[in-house]
Amino acid sequence: MFANTLRMLLLLLLTAFASKVAMMILSPDQSSLLFSAEGARALAWGLRLDLTAAAALTTLLVLLMLAGRRWGPSPRWLRPPLLLAGGWLVLTTTADAIYQLEAGRHVTFEVFTGQGLEGGLVATALTGYAAHSLTALGLLLALTLAVYRLPLSRPDAAGRRWHRDGAFLLAWLLFAVSAIRGGWSDAPQSPMSAYKIGNPELAAVAWSAPYAISYYLAKGSKRAAQQQTAEPTAADLARLADYHDTTSPWQPPARRANVLMVLLESWTAADLLSYGGEVDAAPHFDRLRARSFSTRAMYADGYRTVEGMFATFCSFPNPVGGGVAGTQLQGADYRCLPRLLKEQGWDTRFIQGSGKGIVGAFAQSLGFTHSYGKTDYGFDGTENYWGYMDDDIYRFTLDRLRGLPGPWFVTVNTGTTHDTYLPDEADYVFGKADRTALRRNVVHHADAALQRFIERLPEVLSEPTLVVLVADHTSGSAPVGLERNAIPFLMYATDGSLPTKHSPARAGQLDVAPSILDWLGGHAPWFTGRSLLRDPDQGFAHYSRGRIVSWIEGQRLLRFDVTTAQGADCFQVAENGLDISPAACTEADRPREHRARAYTRYTQSLLFKGKTGHFAQGLTGDDDGQTARLGTSAPAP
Repeated sequence: MFANTLRMLLLLLLTAFASKVAMMILSPDQSSLLFSAEGARALAWGLRLDLTAAAALTTLLVLLMLAGRRWGPSPRWLRPPLLLAGGWLVLTTTADAIYQLEAGRHVTFEVFTGQGLEGGLVATALTGYAAHSLTALGLLLALTLAVYRLPLSRPDAAGRRWHRDGAFLLAWLLFAVSAIRGGWSDAPQSPMSAYKIGNPELAAVAWSAPYAISYYLAKGSKRAAQQQTAEPTAADLARLADYHDTTSPWQPPARRANVLMVLLESWTAADLLSYGGEVDAAPHFDRLRARSFSTRAMYADGYRTVEGMFATFCSFPNPVGGGVAGTQLQGADYRCLPRLLKEQGWDTRFIQGSGKGIVGAFAQSLGFTHSYGKTDYGFDGTENYWGYMDDDIYRFTLDRLRGLPGPWFVTVNTGTTHDTYLPDEADYVFGKADRTALRRNVVHHADAALQRFIERLPEVLSEPTLVVLVADHTSGSAPVGLERNAIPFLMYATDGSLPTKHSPARAGQLDVAPSILDWLGGHAPWFTGRSLLRDPDQGFAHYSRGRIVSWIEGQRLLRFDVTTAQGADCFQVAENGLDISPAACTEADRPREHRARAYTRYTQSLLFKGKTGHFAQGLTGDDDGQTARLGTSAPAP
């Protein structure tokens, strides 16, 4: 039994390690690091996490081996479950690698938010990540060969078996628990223990996808989101009170006008010429932007649709390194723009071309009364692997808007750019050489559909309407500079009440809801962003990856680890809002860092306490001290 167990453990460990290395070779931002001394150190560091996954699966096989003695003396029946265990290691590693390229981070609690989207995910992997899919298939074939050639010995005679089995099981469980716990010298490990290596890039190499996915599946969706920041101090609140408007009370919207928002699925500013892009992938958007209200740059606060929705509608940052949807945080009392307008008599509707899934449910939790998905369309159209493409989504939207009494707030989540499929070979105007070209093809196709939609809008609009176009997040963009977070944005009013102007601000999704509400004549003091109509030269953009927060203010970008007091890294942001260059931190950066850390600690505290609506009250002391439990009053880094 010992020999069989050891062989199975080593095979699973080798499978986990080989899968990780193979997928990293296919990752453009990890392959160079992989074959360096630092990369080797990170791989060695991550072996303890790989061993955790292998030990947990081997434990199941050991228990099965003990319970299955009655199936015969030959251990051949162990091979199918061993193959399943190894297949789990390969497939989870592959899925995580693809997710990291798409969203910029590893899978954690997202395992609970993809229900109903499995078909689209598999299709995306096969079409958009053929190299990963073929590599995974090769690994599975090699695993199959190894499993069926693995020498497995017969058990001892029945008379000598029970005491050896008992002793071996006890010893094995002690080893397995130690491996899964990560030793006994510290608190039990978690997948996030990869960050103990001290470098986020190396932590990505050390990361064990099978362990992380298994961990969060076992842990449960209601416990997955975790606060990574310390509680705010009195000094933090004082700094924020000086910076944010805490005196203006809630003001309901005075103008009863319509609002139409289009979430441009996965669009990135790097593909647009007007944002300094290399090609003209969206010429209509660029022309429309030239005669609309826009900003010099805008940045997404997240990497998934639900994260972009939370930041855009609620003007509140997502959990550091994660999102709200599908976790225990989703059920909190959020007073977001759709809910505010619904309470004031607006008809609120959310439209998308794919299945409603977590996106549709999350939209309704934020205040949309109606949520539409592909099963509601009632007509045949052009579909990609996720659902209807943009022309049909816009057709459905026009049908819903026709005759709809106002005021209303309708949001459309587009679908063409959720995939790389286009209905005609002639649509691939940028070729198919790489993922960048494929991404630009679908943006170009979506831009043409957007033009047709905008041209037809007057047919169904009888009242003044604010039209807002903003991406929910990016996808497939290069992990350089700010391309992964820079998104397009514009808004215009059909009655001409919004000036044609490009604000010099480098804004964020947090500023969208305050700007819409300001145009409507309202104000929400719990929105943490700023109205771009009132503060065109001020403001900030915020986003996070893992434990690292990025803060953009003016032409400066600061990045810092929220779990340490180590100083921030500083960068200069280029005029195009995409390129950055390392820069020495100056005295002028210190107040920015203090403000960024204070904002992050305070908003994360409110988020995890379910009190996001108390943002301004907590800063003015009108919240009876319940919003944030203050620590020391000494200045925080």
